[in-house]
Amino acid sequence: MRTSSKLLVIGALLALGSAACSDWLSGPGVTNDPNAPSTASRDQRLAAVQAGMTAQLTGALARTACMWMQQCAGVDRQYATLEKYNTTEDDFDTEFSQVYSGGGLVDIRAIASDALGAGDSVYTGVAKVLEALDVGTAADLWGDIPYSQAAGNNGTPVFDKQQDIYLRVLAVLDTAITDLAGKGSGPGGIDLWYGGDHTKWSELAHTLKARFYLHLAERNGVPAYTSALAEANQGISSASHDLVSFQSTVTSENNLWYQFQVVQRDTYLRMGAQLVDSIMVARNDPRLSVYFAKDGNGLYQGAVPGQAYNPATESNLADARGGTDAGKAFRQPLATHAEVQLIIAEAAFRTGDQATALASLNAERTTAGLPTIPNTVVDSALVDSIMIEKYVVMFQNIETWNDYKRECRPRLVPASSAAGGQVIGRPLYGSSEANVNPNFPGEPPNALNSLNGRNWNDPDPCP
Repeated sequence: MRTSSKLLVIGALLALGSAACSDWLSGPGVTNDPNAPSTASRDQRLAAVQAGMTAQLTGALARTACMWMQQCAGVDRQYATLEKYNTTEDDFDTEFSQVYSGGGLVDIRAIASDALGAGDSVYTGVAKVLEALDVGTAADLWGDIPYSQAAGNNGTPVFDKQQDIYLRVLAVLDTAITDLAGKGSGPGGIDLWYGGDHTKWSELAHTLKARFYLHLAERNGVPAYTSALAEANQGISSASHDLVSFQSTVTSENNLWYQFQVVQRDTYLRMGAQLVDSIMVARNDPRLSVYFAKDGNGLYQGAVPGQAYNPATESNLADARGGTDAGKAFRQPLATHAEVQLIIAEAAFRTGDQATALASLNAERTTAGLPTIPNTVVDSALVDSIMIEKYVVMFQNIETWNDYKRECRPRLVPASSAAGGQVIGRPLYGSSEANVNPNFPGEPPNALNSLNGRNWNDPDPCP
């Protein structure tokens, strides 16, 4: 009896399906693949963007910059050759594409459009700060990139000039600051970085403006430093307002340095002798144990370019910085009050105000537990002190590369002759863009750097 009832129900359903077969494979919930959504809310997109940007700022690009700036050392397998500028267009293809794809500019623009339509000025401002960080960082690295025609329906966008991108990004940040002071609730708790705090986002916008003005300084001179100083004075105002990545003990949210150093490629990367031995050990820096673990001999030691993996003589990352399981939830500093203090110091020095430069440097050093620099340290010795301190502060941050190209401090010996006898100036463009976009300009020519040229804002290679 029970079986007969089942058959009757099935037969009725089949009859109903036959009578309405034109509608059976269509309609809400049927034609929409739940695993491939075609729409997303701005909150969902924000989480994707912040995750994608964390990967950009703390993943392969950050590790490579760390090696090329000799804060880290490639001691095994691919990293032993990458350290010595042996690189191809495939190395950072994913990272170049990420600037624009899901979690990149496409989603950022969608967030801004959605927030604008909803009348949420604060949320719109957050999206614009993210756009500036995303595109501005890409311009820092690659120079000329697609921007004015990117993130639209044009599959072959033109490459805009680096100088034009910086000006546009600075303008985007100006409107972001205005928007953040406007109406709207903003992203609130869904914001993994600042919890929707519009004051912190506004300070970050000023900090990014200060960074980008510094990146114009080799071309624009004192006016760029003057603008950087003005913006930094409105930048991240305390360590409690630092921008740090969102990480946790959940496997998918672990710190990316930890994922590489411990989970994936535990022998590829160790710490660099330039940072460890020449600077931090030499001055007994109190951050040694915070940054690094002792080697097998119980010492803090770094590797020089070309040195092979040897755990007995090479320090790894400290626990808290991602070197062991204890660091899996470490929240990586992306922009900080300490950086702002040192931007002020550099910019004040370059505009002729050595007293402010020294005061800002010493404020940061005091917080770090270092002795103050006496007022007898002036001129080149003072800027040396500023930039070497920033080299330490910005450990694991791509921005160190920009600082070095501008100030040539600390003095680095190129890891190989592959970049024309200079420290490498930029990564190669991604192979996908080079292969499919007819507007791809090729690598910038420069006889002094036969590997991959130099960007517009880096006209004077470090000696």
